[in-house]
Amino acid sequence: MSLYAFIDWVLALPEALEEDYHRCIQAIEEAEHMQYVTTAERIGIRKGRQEGRQEGRQEGWQDGRQEGQRELLEQLLAARFGALPGAVAVRLAEAESAQLVAWFQRALTVPSLEAVFADG
Repeated sequence: MSLYAFIDWVLALPEALEEDYHRCIQAIEEAEHMQYVTTAERIGIRKGRQEGRQEGRQEGWQDGRQEGQRELLEQLLAARFGALPGAVAVRLAEAESAQLVAWFQRALTVPSLEAVFADG
């Protein structure tokens, strides 16, 4: 297939030979159960995979950070106020990162669990 790519790149065949050549390549692809992928396509595929991995890492990092914030807040609340009601778990699960941080800071000083969530 590499030879095919090289020939395809450097050699301009007469139309009749080009069609024969193309039929031969199709026969090879069918026999090998594979489709020819040009260098440009391989580079594009590689770049797409790299971009996808980078996006996945970024999203995974943010999701992991928020989950860590949620777990720490839950541990702090349980340590300060005892067993947490189910409604608190729901609120924590639905909260964004900024809200979790605000609740965490408030949980350090307020006298009750209700006071942690008093303003939202």
